[in-house]
Amino acid sequence: MSNYTHRYTARVLVEATTPLKIGTGDKGITIDEMIATDANGLPTIPGTAIAGVLRHLFEKETNDSQVFGFQKGSNSEGSRFIFSEARFVGKEGKVLDGLQIIDFTTDDFYNNFKKLAVREHTKINHQGVADSSGHGKFDSQVVYKGSRFVFDIEFLGNEEDLEIWNLFLTQLNSPMFRLGGSTRKGFGELEIKAIDENIFDLRKDLDAYLNRSVELTIPENSPKLSKKQENFIKYQLELTADDFFLFSSGYGDNEVDAIAKKEKIIVWKDGKPEFSEEKILIPATSVKGALSHRTAFYYNKLAKNFAEEVDNIENYVEENNTAVKILFGYKKDSKKEQTGEIGKVLISDVFIDHYNEKIFNHVAIDRFTGGAIDGALFDEKAINSNDKILLNIFVDKVAFEKEEFVQESFESALKDITTGMLPLGGSVNKGHGCFSGKIKKDGGEI
Repeated sequence: MSNYTHRYTARVLVEATTPLKIGTGDKGITIDEMIATDANGLPTIPGTAIAGVLRHLFEKETNDSQVFGFQKGSNSEGSRFIFSEARFVGKEGKVLDGLQIIDFTTDDFYNNFKKLAVREHTKINHQGVADSSGHGKFDSQVVYKGSRFVFDIEFLGNEEDLEIWNLFLTQLNSPMFRLGGSTRKGFGELEIKAIDENIFDLRKDLDAYLNRSVELTIPENSPKLSKKQENFIKYQLELTADDFFLFSSGYGDNEVDAIAKKEKIIVWKDGKPEFSEEKILIPATSVKGALSHRTAFYYNKLAKNFAEEVDNIENYVEENNTAVKILFGYKKDSKKEQTGEIGKVLISDVFIDHYNEKIFNHVAIDRFTGGAIDGALFDEKAINSNDKILLNIFVDKVAFEKEEFVQESFESALKDITTGMLPLGGSVNKGHGCFSGKIKKDGGEI
């Protein structure tokens, strides 16, 4: 018989402030990574994904793993937390819980989920070119920014467990609370839009607890949780484009060979969603790649790791660079007996509303004859925008405490972005991608 007299419950409404990539591990005919969908064919977030992230955050702060279950010899207990899956909020502003009749073909809103947005990825080596030997080309589906989901959390406890419950809920507002894959590449950022909490004392509220509906509905109460940032440094880059830039989609249109990456997002009006026009996307992964390489450069400079003086340059670039490993993480490698570690830097995608496009014509020149190479003519549409671009970056403070020069290297790389010394996007050797601006660190300009 359970000794827990109380049930703490929360129904949470979250909105994706960046696209989500909740993968299934399955491949499609043309897609390498498919997203998880429910029985209706709409995006869903498995309860295991929510539980895993919140457990990690809670245990990291409290060093208490027993509330999530334990086994010590014959003494064991299951998890005291119960999570539902997160269900999608449909076009009427209601949770689509259970089987629904959805016409993906004729319905303008749901038709967008018949063929989701796709992100192409290419791993770049330390020479700044595609890493063909590392099989770095792949693509994945993503769920649109602005998508909303509702899920339930239940905690089995006693009256004195209120402090544990409140501490657990604060993890929902941590910058680290991101769901799905590639969270260090700009995906999975969430905002709590509403939360309904209840505490049931089963000694007197048993009937009320048993009569709760299991059907997920939209919570009505505004969140009272403040943003939990004390363990992080927040950098905000306020940028404006000096001229043109191009974060390429990898394909062209009926006019040119290369166009900028664009995606629709979901916007909410009077509690109902609708799709926006396509917006220009600045992928966080593009910023992360450039920032990582420039951080490695500055770290090697400060640590005096010069190419002509080291035995093997490969030990000081990419994931082997000390600053890059600490800040951006590294993968598991059984040959090197390293376990892998998640990155300490969180960057978010940026969407631009107002922009102009300009076609640039290019032709490859034969270096010997000085004439045009036959068939080498190509065009691209570059982007110009006067919109202020706000790039938010969170860094776990522990990253700057491990090694000397890491923080200085990282901040020097950030300054290069704001002075145009570190261009972003494609065609940077043709003059694109230079930005100007300033950096704020925890609200103060540096």
